[in-house]
Amino acid sequence: MVQVSSGVRKGYTLTVETLVTKRDHGMRPLKRGDPGFTMIELSVTILVIGVLLTASTLSYLQISRGMRLTGARKQVEGALARAKTVARQENVSYRLVFYSDSEPDPKRNSYEYYCNTEVVDENGNKRWELKPVDKSLTGESVVTEVVGEDTHYYIKLGNNVQIVSTVSVTISPAGTLFRVTPATVNLRVSDRSSSVSIDEVGKITVQ
Repeated sequence: MVQVSSGVRKGYTLTVETLVTKRDHGMRPLKRGDPGFTMIELSVTILVIGVLLTASTLSYLQISRGMRLTGARKQVEGALARAKTVARQENVSYRLVFYSDSEPDPKRNSYEYYCNTEVVDENGNKRWELKPVDKSLTGESVVTEVVGEDTHYYIKLGNNVQIVSTVSVTISPAGTLFRVTPATVNLRVSDRSSSVSIDEVGKITVQ
């Protein structure tokens, strides 16, 4: 028996057994026959957690792919709008070529601008010819390639999005309007797809 004097009324005695019993009240170890989780309950719990984790992962992948596709779609829209703007400002025709995922590097999944430019040959004869030009914006990834006398500027489509097929769009100013060769740029990320189209008068639509 241990005598505890500090903080205890005179004449009152506490034993170590009393202190331990009060402190550990309701915390005794489980014994055989006590209620607890069965193997079936644990298995079901683990299965539910696994299903929830799988669903969360799939949902995240779908959201991620959708965001990548949206970013690439906006990039294509911006490229078409830029071609219309410079064609109007310079009053010349522009061609925009989108290269598919099956094209060899450095063209693969990129696009480039051509401008209708007046050239003079060695005999002094003048003619109009579509020449590659750099119309990239700050922050865009550009790969250059010299082919003959021309330097090509391939602007890479971002977010690892694929261009399904190679297409070209020619935009020519016609008074206050445009003459455009209609085209559709099809985009793909895994099992998700989208497209950007431009019609004969230059209207851009997204699907």
